[in-house]
Amino acid sequence: MKLNGLIPYVLAVVALGGVALAQSSPAPVSPPEQLTTTPPAAAPQRLTINVTVADPEDLKVAEGDRIDVGQLIADRGQEKRQLEAQEAQLKLSLQRLQSSTTTAPLPPAQPPAIASPTYLEQEAAIDRAKATVDLAELAIANKQQELTYLAELPHLDPLVMEHEQAKLAELQRNHTAAVREYQLAMGKRSTAEYQHSVTVAADVTSRNQAVMDYQNQWAEYEQRLRDKNYQISQTQLQLDEVDYAITKLAVVRSPYAGRIRRVQWLGQNPDGSLGVELTLLIRDGGSTVSGQLDGVPGDVDGSGDFEQPGDTGY
Repeated sequence: MKLNGLIPYVLAVVALGGVALAQSSPAPVSPPEQLTTTPPAAAPQRLTINVTVADPEDLKVAEGDRIDVGQLIADRGQEKRQLEAQEAQLKLSLQRLQSSTTTAPLPPAQPPAIASPTYLEQEAAIDRAKATVDLAELAIANKQQELTYLAELPHLDPLVMEHEQAKLAELQRNHTAAVREYQLAMGKRSTAEYQHSVTVAADVTSRNQAVMDYQNQWAEYEQRLRDKNYQISQTQLQLDEVDYAITKLAVVRSPYAGRIRRVQWLGQNPDGSLGVELTLLIRDGGSTVSGQLDGVPGDVDGSGDFEQPGDTGY
């Protein structure tokens, strides 16, 4: 009976102790997070650089030279200067072509049309001559009637008939002269008409020749425009080619600091350029500090690395 009564009391004490222990124990602390970093890629110990030059003087380094990061290794200065001079000349030529003017020909002047003549003077002369002929013919007809009448008279003095016949002959001569004057007047009218037709034909010929000359001048003008545009396009094409050639003239600079261990000329390329292979022994870290090489022995590479086996004997 006494044991059974103590069991609830013991359980209560154990429960209270557990709660107190839970309240007094500190909370567990998680370990700090570890930050991971990727180390930078290490610079190579040896670097082979292939360059192309137009002249041996374009190579700015020699075996044994110490070089810094970004130091000039090779350029094609002479070729670049030649190309830049050519570029300046082409730009000047292009500017002259673009500023030159090509004047279009003026259309031919249109002279006034030739007026048709009236031939009033010639017509008046023809009318006068025709009237003279008509009068002469009438006089001849009257004289012939008179002679016919006189011939029928009996006992007519022959001298009278002879005299009247002489008058008829005179009238006939006057008629012949009148006819000639009439023909001359008609000829003058024909001559004036012919001269007018010649003048009209010459005017038409002159107008046609002026039109043909204008067409030829216009064709020459268009040809000059085509030639100018062709010269501009060709000059611009040459200028673009020179600009592209200038951009292709690479300036080679060292990506690392180190020492030129070897310079080997590879020979001449098909375009006449020269190929060169450089071997660069790189310093530790690939960078340089001004004055860092002062007092460093010749068998030490860069910041204290000695030449590796196999680096000698080049």
